[in-house]
Amino acid sequence: MDEHGADLDSLPYIDKEYDDPTIRAQVLQMIEEEMGRMSPPAIPRSTSLFKNSELLRKEYERVKSGRPLPPFDIDRYKLEAPKEPDEDEWRRASDNAASQLEHQSIRLVNLELLQQFGANAWKLGNYQKETMLAAIEKATEGYRQTGVDLNKARKYEQVEAGVKLRDLESRWGEGVRQCIEIQVANYQLLAEISKLELGAVNSTE
Repeated sequence: MDEHGADLDSLPYIDKEYDDPTIRAQVLQMIEEEMGRMSPPAIPRSTSLFKNSELLRKEYERVKSGRPLPPFDIDRYKLEAPKEPDEDEWRRASDNAASQLEHQSIRLVNLELLQQFGANAWKLGNYQKETMLAAIEKATEGYRQTGVDLNKARKYEQVEAGVKLRDLESRWGEGVRQCIEIQVANYQLLAEISKLELGAVNSTE
């Protein structure tokens, strides 16, 4: 019985019946019949994704419906003078030019920061990723070795149990053979007793 209370009697390292194609076909048929009687898992009819992000939810709906990605809007990056002498148009064009100038200024600052610190940040990021990879590989190797050790222990226990089972099977067979021999001897003795009793009756007559 395992830790979950299930009674397991499978001994795959010593049970060789499954190697028989007929037995294997019977087992697979039984599994299919059992799966056919099982009720399907309860799956919710609807699942709400990205409840906290309207942007992601809309993008998910777009991808789900198969709609193409909208074209990239480049009008906001154009610096064109208004065609009409309108004060509001010129104010919007001035604001756009100021925002573009600020954008280019920020880009220059980012490039300077990248040139000054980018190489070290890239090396540090690679080092962190290599450290994480080494930790994952070490944990994976530990789990793999645990599985190997567990399989070795299972095989050893089952082989030992197989020796005991074969010994018990041999003793059981020997006991059955002795019981049959005793039964045959009893029948022979009963037959002889009946024969002697019949002879004794005939002699008294």
